[in-house]
Amino acid sequence: MPVKIDPALCAKCKGSRRLCGRSRCPILVRLSASYSIAGKIPRREIYGSTPPSILVGEWGYPSIRLGVNIPLVVGVKAREYDFPEGWWGRKGLEDIIALRASMVYSSFRADAKVDARTFRNKLLAELQDIALSRLPVDIEALFKRPPVLSLRFDGIVAPVGPRADTLDIKVVGNPRVPRRVDYIVSDTDVDARTASIELYEHGISFYHIVRLFSLGLLGERRFRRIVPTRWAITAVDKVLGDRLLNRVGGYKEYEKYAVFYTEYVGNRYLLLFVPGDWSFEMLEIWLPRSVWVRKDEALIVSNYEYFDGKARLSDVDGGYYAIRFPVLEYLSRIRRKATVVAFREITPDYYAPIGSWQIRESVRNALRKNPIVFDSLGQALRYISSKLQEDFKRIFLKSTLLKTLVVQEKITKYLKKDPRQSR
Repeated sequence: MPVKIDPALCAKCKGSRRLCGRSRCPILVRLSASYSIAGKIPRREIYGSTPPSILVGEWGYPSIRLGVNIPLVVGVKAREYDFPEGWWGRKGLEDIIALRASMVYSSFRADAKVDARTFRNKLLAELQDIALSRLPVDIEALFKRPPVLSLRFDGIVAPVGPRADTLDIKVVGNPRVPRRVDYIVSDTDVDARTASIELYEHGISFYHIVRLFSLGLLGERRFRRIVPTRWAITAVDKVLGDRLLNRVGGYKEYEKYAVFYTEYVGNRYLLLFVPGDWSFEMLEIWLPRSVWVRKDEALIVSNYEYFDGKARLSDVDGGYYAIRFPVLEYLSRIRRKATVVAFREITPDYYAPIGSWQIRESVRNALRKNPIVFDSLGQALRYISSKLQEDFKRIFLKSTLLKTLVVQEKITKYLKKDPRQSR
């Protein structure tokens, strides 16, 4: 009997969890082979300014590979090579791939559970100095062998270019460390969750917090660990989102039916806000021939939570929290709570994954615009249907919160109005 393959497997895995059992994702291998890396790559050593850009791998944990991405430029121009907040709306898919392909990933091995606490790994200490900075840092790196020319894609982390094993990394510039970062990193009595929240509330960039979290610079001394970048991104999204949810739960309800809309690099985002207690659902619609779908029917994935903030379903990944966090940012800013359904439709134009940053920044930018306001849920859903390419009936059947909202709206039509409310 032929083995039955789950058609949703690729979209759930996104090339990272190896759910198919292969050692490398065949889709990402094909993508990598389709790009050639132009430019002169140094053979044994490099001098440049990292944006700063740190990457910690996860395979073989706790014995993991980590390192720094180094472009062949010096000074403030290096910032452009790892700048999600500045990329959105200015850089297309090809631009981002070209930037990332021209950085050399200079890496080494470390013990994730031990090295962050013992100070015995000198290369890790250099990386930590780099991670503290908010501006590009000049560095020198010496390789064991010439860099391997390749390009790796990932659904959570931005693409990674040529790789080289490192003999030595040396910071030759002066890291620009924000005062609050220096203070929190030096505090070895505060836990990592509290440290992340305090940095965020003092205006430190989400991406800067991820670097610190990933390199074991936050938390109580005895619990400090090196955390793979993929895990750190999702952890910080969730920690900050949960903090905001604690506030949002006590606010007044959102007063209207509203839809926010944006598009970027082949992704469509529609955010439906409805009066009610906090509930959240993300509906991912992977259209045929998009990066993880090789069949003729769109794949629809639903993940959701109620007021308790606990995500339902087993295939929740970093993309879910990358949408949830900026939604809660917005609600906290306007001091309201709401039921929110987020639609993300991925088209064939998104032919290579470039990381969850584009999800987070797309939602943030959508929420900076004025929403389209409707008199009823039905009007809002008809508008959303007109913007999506996939048949809305299929999406509705897959959703949990949409069904609940429609039922609730129908029930209210049969409730007798209290005459005192019209006085």
